[in-house]
Amino acid sequence: MERNEDLIDLINLCKQNDSIAQQRIFKCYKNKLFALCLRYSKSSSEAEDMLMEGWMRIFKFIDNFEINEDFNSFVFEAWIKKVMINNSINMYRTSKKYNMNEVSIEISNINTQQIFETDYMFSEEELISCVQELPKALRIIFNMSAIDEYSNKEISQELNMTPNSVKSNLYKARKALKENLDKIANKELR
Repeated sequence: MERNEDLIDLINLCKQNDSIAQQRIFKCYKNKLFALCLRYSKSSSEAEDMLMEGWMRIFKFIDNFEINEDFNSFVFEAWIKKVMINNSINMYRTSKKYNMNEVSIEISNINTQQIFETDYMFSEEELISCVQELPKALRIIFNMSAIDEYSNKEISQELNMTPNSVKSNLYKARKALKENLDKIANKELR
């Protein structure tokens, strides 16, 4: 989007179910939102499903998006990302295949510098692939924490878990991610 006024016009047209305006907004943000969905999904096809369902929710609830005098494109982008993240979480909840048992271990003083130390530089594809290999429950928690900057308390509320379970699962996700990245690094350094 080049100008805030253009985006405001498109949003207002979308509120009137204008399909051309919806297409223009879709084209503008589809790549960013697909990348977001890819982080939460196991595969490209699952990410595409998430993306399409997320766009349906965006256009369904666009009337709830308020344009005020402080409006800029970043506010709208943050809103659509939040809708897409919530959609991904909802899709996870409805297809929950993993029993997220309560783990009452207190994990403290995790040194994330030690967890991810390596001399190998990973490509974006390798990183995304390693995140996608995580079990779904761990992938969701890792994305919410590391990428989307949710606090452990927010994650526990969103996923209906105890904060200790979030900490435990986040630790497991980081450990599994480190193991996956170590495999790639060791394979490449041979």
